[in-house]
Amino acid sequence: MRITLFFAAIIALALASCQKEGKRLKTSNGYEYVNHTNVDGALPQPGDYVYFHAQMRNADSVLFSSRVQSKPPFLQIPVDSDPNRRVSPVEDVLKLMRVGDSVTIFINIDTLPSKPRGFENASEMLYDVVLLEIKSADQFMQESQKAQAEAEEIAAATRARAEEVAAFAQETLKKYKSGALKDEIKETADGLKYVIHEEGSGPQAQANNVVVVQYYGMLTDGTMFDNSFDQGSPISFPLGQGRVIPGWDEGLALLKKGAKATLFIPYQLAYGEEGRPPVIPEKAELVFYVELADVQ
Repeated sequence: MRITLFFAAIIALALASCQKEGKRLKTSNGYEYVNHTNVDGALPQPGDYVYFHAQMRNADSVLFSSRVQSKPPFLQIPVDSDPNRRVSPVEDVLKLMRVGDSVTIFINIDTLPSKPRGFENASEMLYDVVLLEIKSADQFMQESQKAQAEAEEIAAATRARAEEVAAFAQETLKKYKSGALKDEIKETADGLKYVIHEEGSGPQAQANNVVVVQYYGMLTDGTMFDNSFDQGSPISFPLGQGRVIPGWDEGLALLKKGAKATLFIPYQLAYGEEGRPPVIPEKAELVFYVELADVQ
């Protein structure tokens, strides 16, 4: 997995800290950690919401990173302390961090009867945590309500386009089958065919970017099997990590933010010989009209 330069720097700090004695501290729940920065500022208070990035690693091998998500994770610092509630190491250390702090947590797994995948020969699991922002409960609520209202407005506008998009996608398929698009269609070495209706002017989508996509999917007989326009919301995922069919990973990497295109995906780059009954038949070529709404 690709490591961002930022987290690579944190790993370097962590490895350097591990070589020095007396650097590890303990949280109230006994988790060992090292603060690499110790910046000035206020600590989060009970009821506050904290936004952060985290990654899990075995030495310098990263197995998970929240950086591949479209938005950073967040959690609320509990108002009431429940002695019976198990506190995660990330939550426990966030209470001790200030905005801009970078911390590594050390989880002893040497005594586990069965170690997690990727840690079979490790004695410790490491979490790197960066605190990005602290919001009060009131600020969080106000921003959440505003974001929800904006999302509902966008969803309504998206659903209003559903009929128009369906007609365009069906017309494009008709032209494809009649050969009317032969001068516009391009083909990759893997057999993916595509036509770009609008080029887009934003950044090119690349592996590990989080892409936000509106889509309308059809079989070659025109049967619509799925689309985001009726739902009112796009799909987002990290590109090139196998979260979607191979034809999507390959086809979307050909586009820029703002682009509109139709992908003609052979079954080898879709759901293979077996398909996905009862919706996708065996050896089914799929047709997707796509709009690359964002590249993050």
